[in-house]
Amino acid sequence: MAIYALYNFHKHAHVDIFGNFTLNFFKTLQLFGVLSYNNTLYPSIFTMSAMPNIGQSYQSTKPTNKKRLILVLCVLVFLHLSEQTTPKAQAGVFDSLLKILLPFYDNDRKALSDDRQDEEPAIPAIPDESDQFNTPDEMGKFTNVDTDDNPLNAKTSNMADIIFDDALNAHDSTPVLGYPDLYALLSAEFGVDRGQIDKSLTIYKTESFAIHATAVFERALALSIEYETPKQSLAFARAWQRQNPEHIPAWFYVAHLALKAGDYHEANTMLAMILDYDEKADLTGILTGIFPQNPDEQRQLFTALQTMEDDNPSLSVLRAGLLLRLKDYTPALVHVNKALKDEPDNLAFITLKIDILKESGQESAMWAFIRQKVKQLPTIKELHLYEIRHEIDMGQLGQAWDLLQVANRQTKDPDVALLTTLVGLDIGKYENARTILTSLLDIPAFNSRANYYLAISYERSDNLSLAKEHYEKVKDHEHVLDARTKVVGYYLAKDDVDKAIATLVRLRDDFEIYAIDSYLLHAEILLRQGKKVQAQNLLTAANREYPDDDRLLFASFQLLENEISDDDKRFAIDKLLELDRMNPAYRLADIKLRLSQNPNDLLALDEALDITQIKSDDPNYDPQLQLEALIVLGNHALSQGNYQTVLDYLEVPYEVAPNLNAGITLLRAYQGLGESDKVNHLLADLQNRFAFGQNRTGQEMQEY
Repeated sequence: MAIYALYNFHKHAHVDIFGNFTLNFFKTLQLFGVLSYNNTLYPSIFTMSAMPNIGQSYQSTKPTNKKRLILVLCVLVFLHLSEQTTPKAQAGVFDSLLKILLPFYDNDRKALSDDRQDEEPAIPAIPDESDQFNTPDEMGKFTNVDTDDNPLNAKTSNMADIIFDDALNAHDSTPVLGYPDLYALLSAEFGVDRGQIDKSLTIYKTESFAIHATAVFERALALSIEYETPKQSLAFARAWQRQNPEHIPAWFYVAHLALKAGDYHEANTMLAMILDYDEKADLTGILTGIFPQNPDEQRQLFTALQTMEDDNPSLSVLRAGLLLRLKDYTPALVHVNKALKDEPDNLAFITLKIDILKESGQESAMWAFIRQKVKQLPTIKELHLYEIRHEIDMGQLGQAWDLLQVANRQTKDPDVALLTTLVGLDIGKYENARTILTSLLDIPAFNSRANYYLAISYERSDNLSLAKEHYEKVKDHEHVLDARTKVVGYYLAKDDVDKAIATLVRLRDDFEIYAIDSYLLHAEILLRQGKKVQAQNLLTAANREYPDDDRLLFASFQLLENEISDDDKRFAIDKLLELDRMNPAYRLADIKLRLSQNPNDLLALDEALDITQIKSDDPNYDPQLQLEALIVLGNHALSQGNYQTVLDYLEVPYEVAPNLNAGITLLRAYQGLGESDKVNHLLADLQNRFAFGQNRTGQEMQEY
C-alpha cells in the first residue's frame, strides 16, 4: 500500500522522490500544525463561506497487477539510488517537527519502533519486495488483505482503493486507518490546489473518520462548506459528530449547518445538547450568517426556538433578531432587554437594541440609550462613533469635533484619534490636528497616514517645505500616489525637473502598482519641456513592459495621433476598445476617426451625443470629455450650416469653462449668423484669455 500510495503521490503531486517538495507540501504540514484538536466552545469554522456544490462524484481507475509490479520496481530503483546519493538523517532530527505533525508522537523514538507490536506505526514502513500489500485493522495492526480476517474490507485488494475509490457514506463512520494516512492527505491537498475538489473532498472525508483525525475533519468540513451545499455539509458533519460524540465543537458545527440548511429540528436538538452542557454557552458563532431571508422560514425558526429554555442570552438575541426582521418590534425589545440584563456590556446585544429602536422609529429612546451606554462603557469606541458619525452626516462638524475630543480622551484609540484629526483639518483646527497626528507617528500601522495628513495640514497652512517633507515619508498604498504626485509638483514649481523625475522613477521602483501613473506623468513632463522624442521613447519602453495597459497605449496614441495613418489609428483604437469598450475617451477617439472618414456617420454622432449625456454620478463621467464631444457635435453642425445648433451646444459650456477650440467654433457660428457684436466680444475674450492670433506667425488668426 505504501509503495502504491508513494507512486501516486509522486505522480500527481510533482514531488521529487529525493525530498524536494513543492509549496503544496507545506500547506499540508500546516494543516496538522494549525488545525489541531481544540475542545473549545467557540470554534472558528463559522467564518467559512458556503459555495455551490460542484456535484461530481469522485471516481478513479484501479491499477492492474501488471502496472503495480512495474510501479513497485520503479520505486525500488529510486529508493536504491536515493540510498547511494542521499545522506542519512540524524536520529531525532525531526522530533520537534513530528510533535507538530502528529499529535500522538512520543519523544521516545522507541514508541514508533517495530518493538511495539501493539501499536500502529505513525507512517507505515515500505515493505520488502517479497511482502504482500498489507493494511491495518481497526486496532492498528497489519493484516493481509487477501484473507477474510480483515474486518475493514476483506474484498479490497489494495489500501489505495480505500483511500482513492470509496465514496463516503454519511452514516458509515468505520475508520479506514488507525490514524490518518499522510500520503492520502498530501494527495488530497495537492488535489485542492489543482482544482480536483471532488477527489480531495472524498479523501478528506474518508480520512476524517480515522483515529485522532480532528484536524482532518476540520479541513474536510472547511472544504465542504466552501464547495458543497449546506445540506451536504450538514450530512457530513452530523455523521462525524455521531462517531465522535464527545467532541463538543462538532455540536456547534452541526447546529450552525442545520440552521443554515433550514433543518430546524436538527438545530433545535443540537442547541438543546449545547445548552444542557452549558446553559450560558456563547452561541454567537452558531448564529453568524444563518438568518433565513424568507419570512415563513423566519417564523418557522422562531417557533422552533420558542420550545427551548429562555435562560440563554444568545437565544434571546436570536429571537430578537428574527422579530426585528419580521418587523415585530415590541417583543423584539423584550427579548433583547432580557439578553442585556444578563450581559449588559455585550456590544453585539447593544447594537441590536439600537437597530430595533431605530427601525421602530424611536429615535429619542435610541439616542438616550446610546448616551447611557457611552457613560457606562466610556472606552468602547463604537458607542462614541454612533453619535459622532450622525453629526458628520448631518454636516455638524463642530459638534462632531466636540464629541471626538471626549471620545479620543476616553478611548485612547488610534482610529478615533485619526478621525478627530480629519474633522479638525476640515474645520481649520490645524494646530490641534497636528498635535494628535504627531502622537500617531509612533504607531507603525498609522505612521504613513499620519505623515500624509500632517502634510495636508502644513499645505493648508502654506508651509510647503514641511508639507513636502511629510509627503515624502508616506508609504501606504492608499495615499502614496497622491503624496508623491504632490512632491513632484513642489519640485516642478521650483523648476527642479531632475528631482521631480527622480521622484517618479523611485515611485515606480518602490510601488509597481503605480508604475503606469509614474510613466504617464513622466511623459507629460517631457512633453511640457518640448522633448517629444524622449516622451515617445519612454512610452514605447513602458508599453513593452506593460503591453496590455490601455492607459499607456492611449497616451502613446494621443502623442502620435497627428503623425500616424488612419490605418494605424484604427488598429490602436480597436485595441483600446478591446481592452475597455465602455471607456468614453476611447469611444470619442473612435467617433472622431469615423467622422473624419465620413462626416455624415449618424451612428457616430449619436454616440457622441450619448457621451455628452453621461450623468455626474456615473463612474465614466468626465466633464472635459463631454466638452470635447460637444465640440465634435458643434463642428459637425457648423459644417452643415446649422449655426443656431452650434450655439445650443457650446454657448453655455464656454461660459462655464472657457475653451479655445469651443470658442473658435462659436466665433464661426456667430459670424455665420451675422452677429458682429458677439463676434467682436468673443474675439476680444479669446485674445485676452488665450492670446488668440497674437503669436508671431498669426497662425491662429489665419486658421480662423
